[in-house]
Amino acid sequence: MSNEVQSQEFPTIEAETLSGKKILFPDITTGKYALILVAFKRQTQGEVDSWLDPFIEEFGDRESVTFYEIPMISKNWKWMSGWIDAGMRSGVPKNKHDHVATYYGPLTEYFDYFGVDDSGKVYVFLLDPEGNIIWKTSGRANENTFNELRALMREKTGN
Repeated sequence: MSNEVQSQEFPTIEAETLSGKKILFPDITTGKYALILVAFKRQTQGEVDSWLDPFIEEFGDRESVTFYEIPMISKNWKWMSGWIDAGMRSGVPKNKHDHVATYYGPLTEYFDYFGVDDSGKVYVFLLDPEGNIIWKTSGRANENTFNELRALMREKTGN
């Protein structure tokens, strides 16, 4: 089964990386293929890593490719953002701090846009260089789903 989709624009998300940079999605990914992992609960970190680690290993050194993890946290927790972000910084390797961008705000519109049926799963998107979603899935990577992503990336990036 293919997870390729009709091109759909990735929604605007304002976030701040663990290294302190304010960024705007999908603008930050313009000109590159981007793997975006959207997580609504801390417990999904294992699912995030199941995608991110092999993706970085295979495609992380390519100029035409980038990746981001976006923890999506309710605006009700904004008052604790300094403490939450400090905890994430201590648990995330420093080389990934530019690629973990936390969003604090309303979640309902993103649940609707992404078709979230289980906030306990990671939502995985591949964006084209114009910021459009060209592939998506949810949940933990397995051999079949990662191979599908790998094949599409090789097709799109030329190797």
